Amino acid sequence: MMLITLAIIGMAFLLFCAPVTLATEYYVSNSGDDENSGRSPSQAWRSLAKVNAFKFAPGDVVRFERGGVWRGQLIPCSGDETGYVTYTSYGIGPKPLLLGSVERNRPDDWKQVEPNIWQAGPFPLDVGNIIFNNGETCGIKVWEQADLDGQNKFYFDRDTRMVRIYSEGNPAQLYDDIECALKRHIIDQGGKHHIIYDGLQLAYGAAHGIGGGNTHHIIVRNCDLCFIGGGHQFTRKTEKGQHHVRYGNGIEFWNGAHDNLVENCRIWEIYDAGLTNQGNSKNQQYNIIYRNNIIWNCEYSFEYWNRPETSVTHDIYFENNICFNAGRGWSHGQPYKRGRHLMFFSNTANTFNFYVRNNIFHGAEDVVILIYVDHWNGLDRLIIDGNIYCQPSDRQLVRWGKPFLARDFEAYQKFTGKDANSRLVAIDRLVMEPDSMNLHVGESRAVKVKCIYPDGTSVDVTYFVRFITSKPSVAIVSGSSPDSDVPRVENFGLIRALRPGKTEITAMLNGVTTTAIVAVSE
Repeated sequence: MMLITLAIIGMAFLLFCAPVTLATEYYVSNSGDDENSGRSPSQAWRSLAKVNAFKFAPGDVVRFERGGVWRGQLIPCSGDETGYVTYTSYGIGPKPLLLGSVERNRPDDWKQVEPNIWQAGPFPLDVGNIIFNNGETCGIKVWEQADLDGQNKFYFDRDTRMVRIYSEGNPAQLYDDIECALKRHIIDQGGKHHIIYDGLQLAYGAAHGIGGGNTHHIIVRNCDLCFIGGGHQFTRKTEKGQHHVRYGNGIEFWNGAHDNLVENCRIWEIYDAGLTNQGNSKNQQYNIIYRNNIIWNCEYSFEYWNRPETSVTHDIYFENNICFNAGRGWSHGQPYKRGRHLMFFSNTANTFNFYVRNNIFHGAEDVVILIYVDHWNGLDRLIIDGNIYCQPSDRQLVRWGKPFLARDFEAYQKFTGKDANSRLVAIDRLVMEPDSMNLHVGESRAVKVKCIYPDGTSVDVTYFVRFITSKPSVAIVSGSSPDSDVPRVENFGLIRALRPGKTEITAMLNGVTTTAIVAVSE
C-alpha cells in the first residue's frame, strides 16, 4: 500500500507541478479600465471581454480582485510544457466571483401577462434555473406553459426567448435578489491545456461550471462552485413520453481528458454531478485525480462512464473526498430524483486502474453507489476501498446488480469483493464550537459544527447541517452575509446578532442535534 501511495504521489508531482517560467502578472478589477495595461493593481483591466480577447503566454498569471464580481463566460488561454496560464486572485476579501446569470431584481423587469403569470426577457440563452435570495429557494422549470400552476414554476419560450413564471405577486417585490442562470459553461475550456484555476468562485450557470472536451494538464484548486446546471441539453422520446435532459455538472472533463487534477474545492447545489469525467465517442481518459474536495447537495457527487468499446479509461483517482447529502439540493425538486454519491453508468470502455478510496460518503436520498454491472467493462479493476459510509440501516447503500441495504454491508462486501477495508458508521454525536457566546447587536461570529463517528473520526459538517434559531428576532444563522451576491462558504454558520436577548442555536444532521446559547446585548 505504501509503494502504491508513493507512486501516486510521484505521478501527481510530475503531472501537476507547473514548470517555473518567467511570468507576467495581469490584474482585473471592477474599478479597472480595459484601456489600462493590466500589469499592476493600479493599471487593472475591468472586463471578462478584455481577458478573453488577450493572448496570454505560458507562465502568465491573471489575477481577479477579491470581492469583485464578473458576469459572463471565461474562455481561458492554454499554456504549454514550459508553463501554465494561471487564473487566480489578489487582494483581501471573498474569492473573485464569476456569475453565469443575469439579474432581474427590479419590479419593471417583470410584466404581468395573465393572472399570476409574469414575464421577463428576452434572454440571450435558455434560462435553466432561477435562484431567489442567494439560494433561499429556486424556480421549478416546466416544459409547457399549461404547467405554470404553482409558485415559482417557470417556462422558457425558445421562440421569443422570454421567461414566464407563476407568482402570486411581482417576483421582484417578493424577493430581494433574482438570478436567471443562462445555458453556458461559466468557464469553457474545450480543447485547452496547461491551465490552473486557483481560488475562484463560480455560481449561477445553467450548463457546467467548468466544461469542455479534449482537455489536458488542467488544475482546479481551492475553487468554490455552487448552483450550477438546469439548462436544456436535448430531448428524447421514451415510452413514457418526452424526456428532457438538462445540464449540468460542477466540473466535467469530457472526451479525451487526461492529466487533470481537482483538489481542495468545495462544490454544492449542482443539478447533476459535482465532479465527472465521461465520454461518448472513441477516446482515452487517463491520469485524472480528484482529491480532498468537499461535495454536498448534488444529485451525484461523482459520475463516470465512457463509451464505446474502442475507448480506454485508466488511472482515475477519486480519493480523500468528503461527500454529503446526495440528492438534497435544488435539483431534487425539479423533479430530478436521483440522489447518489457514486453514479457509474454503462461503461463499455476498457477500464483499469480506477480507484475510489478513503472517502466519506454520508447520506444519499436514493443509494450511495449505483453501478450498471451488466454493462461495465473492468469491474474487477475498479478498486473501492478504505471508505466511510453513513446511511440509515433501512436505506439502500449499494445497487450492484441487486440492492443492498446499509444493514447488509457485510453481504455487499462478500458479494462484490469491494470495500474490504471500509466501514459503515452512524453519527455518535454533534459538537458545536463554541457552545455559548456573547454578542453585541450588529456583531457576527461563526460557529463550527463537527460530526463525531463512533471510532472517533471527526468531520466538519458546518456546511451540511440545518440551523434552527429559537428566537430569530434575537439572532439568525445564515449561509450568506447581507452584502453577499451568492452563498459564501466562509459565511456558513455565521451568527448575526439582531437585538438584545437570548436564543438557542440548534444544529441538526440526520436527526442528531447540538445546541449553543447566544446572548445578545446592546
